[in-house]
Amino acid sequence: MVVAASLLPAAGCSKRRPAQSGHSNAGFDQRWTTLAQHGTEAFYIEDDGGEGFMGNVLRSQMPTVGMAPLLAESYKGGGHLPDQPDPDKVQKLVRQYLPSVKSCYLRMSKEGSPPSGKAIVTFQIAGNGQVQELKVDAPAFEGTPLSGCISAQVARWVFPASRKGVDGMSYPFVFVGT
Repeated sequence: MVVAASLLPAAGCSKRRPAQSGHSNAGFDQRWTTLAQHGTEAFYIEDDGGEGFMGNVLRSQMPTVGMAPLLAESYKGGGHLPDQPDPDKVQKLVRQYLPSVKSCYLRMSKEGSPPSGKAIVTFQIAGNGQVQELKVDAPAFEGTPLSGCISAQVARWVFPASRKGVDGMSYPFVFVGT
């Protein structure tokens, strides 16, 4: 089962469309279309050249500082865990973890002009809140370190504990080089 979380674009990013690269595959395009049809909005991530002041402010925030109250709150209630983590809390945490994904793209931009393209990050949340079954599908970035870097970052994310966890969380990203 794929659960598509409705997400707003990251603050401070422009609405420019990424340049079309020659990388595409039918399976990826179909998953992207399905997410869009379910109302999922992609996070837009730009390199340093286009981020402006707001991007610098967002990048300076530490995701773990804002995460602590949400995680502490998830353990309240005398040890009773919900079947699944609250979707709103999961979405808030993903937003707080965005700088880690952006840092992967910024590393590529420091090495030269990074390509623009799309990626879909899919994972499960185990009952203990840990990420598992992680997959980064990014055909436009084949041969680059982006997918590996994103995988390493997302594998560190922690969500509220629950009895059953969540299967098939999918988050689309659009990376825009300047």
